[in-house]
Amino acid sequence: MGPRPCPGPGARPALGGLIDLPAAVDERAAGRIAAVLSQGADAADGQEDQVAVRATGVFTARLAHARSGVGRPWSPRGTVLITGGTGALGGHVARWLAGAGAEHLVLTSRRGADAPGATALKAELEELGARVTLAVCDVADRDALAALLAEHTFTSVFHAAGVEQFAPSTS
Repeated sequence: MGPRPCPGPGARPALGGLIDLPAAVDERAAGRIAAVLSQGADAADGQEDQVAVRATGVFTARLAHARSGVGRPWSPRGTVLITGGTGALGGHVARWLAGAGAEHLVLTSRRGADAPGATALKAELEELGARVTLAVCDVADRDALAALLAEHTFTSVFHAAGVEQFAPSTS
C-alpha cells in the first residue's frame, strides 16, 4: 500500500483542525506553530482546518492546474535499437519511428536479414528516410548483445523481441 492521508477534521469534527508539524522545530517554526494555535484557523487565512507548519511558512493543501506543454515532445534521434525489429511488433515500431524522423534504426533478430520480410521492411524504412541496419543478435545471448552494444551508441531502445509458443489449452 502507498501513502494514505491522515483522517482530518472531516472524519472527526471534534478535532477542529489538523496541524502537520515539521520534523525539526527551529525558532521560526515554533513562532508559526504558536501563531496557528493562538489564532486558530485565522493564522491560515481564516478558512483552513488543515495546515502544515514549516520554518518557511504555513502551508495548506491546494489543487492546482498542471502546466501543459511545458516540455517539448519526444522525437527519435540518433541510433535507435529495436530488439525483435524484424517481427510484427518490431516492424510496427520501426515504421512509426521512421515516420517520426528517426535517423538510424538498428533492427535485431536471431536471423537478421534472413528473417522473413526483413529486406522488404528495410527498403520501406529507407524510403521513409531512415538509415537501417539489420543485425543478427539473440538478445538472450549475453555475448552477442555485448558485441552489438560495443558497435553502436544507442539513444533509445525498444524491446519487442519475443518467442511465440502456441499450445492447446487443457482447461
